[in-house]
Amino acid sequence: MVPSLSPDLEALLRLGMAVLCGLAVGINRAHHGSRAHPNRLRVHVLVGMSACLMVLAAGPDAQARSRVIQGVAAGIGFLGAGEILVPPVRPKHGIPEVRGLSSAASIWFTAALGVTVAVSSPVPVLMALGLALITLSDRDGHPPNGGDATPAPTGEVRKGNGGGRS
Repeated sequence: MVPSLSPDLEALLRLGMAVLCGLAVGINRAHHGSRAHPNRLRVHVLVGMSACLMVLAAGPDAQARSRVIQGVAAGIGFLGAGEILVPPVRPKHGIPEVRGLSSAASIWFTAALGVTVAVSSPVPVLMALGLALITLSDRDGHPPNGGDATPAPTGEVRKGNGGGRS
């Protein structure tokens, strides 16, 4: 027979697990690419922990939890948009580039992990985390752009492709 935990201890353990999940995804994202992004680690930890905390704070009422989860999903959309849209490389064009889709999706996923930690058993959380880390891993062992630290030019006409944009 498994001894039951006090509600406070259970909440503390769930928050700790949400932090560990955020750390795992955040470490992956922080070291992705040609340079380190330490803010990504903090963002993922805070997103996972705060999503878990908000769901725990809603209490056992299913309707209250549902409303909180909807709020988390809407709020995380704004964080993801901030990760995707970056200032233009060439200021005269004024159009932001779209980058960071994987990092934005990982922020969304970390929030989902935090919610799941708050309402479920650790098994689906650990399985989803493992699958996500496999998906986000750099399996070919090469940095982006084939090892070239400078990004490939975009929007320029290349010879031999009919004059279209690449």
